[in-house]
Amino acid sequence: MNLVRLARHQHPRPPYHELRQSRVFDSGSRYVGDVANLYVDDDRTLHFVDVVTSGFLGLGKKHHLVPVEAISDESPGSVTLGVDHGTVEGAPTLSNPQAGPDDELQRATREHYGYG
Repeated sequence: MNLVRLARHQHPRPPYHELRQSRVFDSGSRYVGDVANLYVDDDRTLHFVDVVTSGFLGLGKKHHLVPVEAISDESPGSVTLGVDHGTVEGAPTLSNPQAGPDDELQRATREHYGYG
């Protein structure tokens, strides 16, 4: 499926809200990272979020692709996932967060989270 990064002035189609810059927590309420980008199809239907995690002292930032199916709760300024921190850390990373994920990365990500 052809996905693109949603422009900053655009918003995803409902039922999803503006999630960029939201803090992301895992199923155990542990802080994981922040939503940096949203990836949508031609109808602006949200399929993936880009969760930025950082290593020790903020070094080694990584962009992890997370399918929207993994989101269990949204509230203003935060997102809770239905998976643990290790699942996100082990997820495929985006080499170029400015571009939409290709079909192979989408498939690998869905399989990683058990949605494939």
